[in-house]
Amino acid sequence: MGYKAEFLSQDQVCAIYQCLDGHIHLKYRTLDIAMDACDFHQVAGVFVEALRVLQKNEDSVNEEIDLQKMNTLVKV
Repeated sequence: MGYKAEFLSQDQVCAIYQCLDGHIHLKYRTLDIAMDACDFHQVAGVFVEALRVLQKNEDSVNEEIDLQKMNTLVKV
C-alpha cells in the first residue's frame, strides 16, 4: 500500500479513502479494510440498504395512527 491516500469521505470515527495502489479502504476506528472497486460497490450497497431499513423502522415507530380512519368492527 502507498503512503499517500485520497480521502473520498471522512468523519470523526470513520473514513473512506483510496491508496496509491488503487484499493479503496474503509477505516473505522482501528479497523482498516482494503477492497477493490467491485467489492466496495457491494459493501456500499449493503450500507445503503441497511440505512433504508433503519429509516423505515424509525418512520413506522414515529408514525401516528388515526383511529377514526381505520376500518374496525365494534364488538359489544
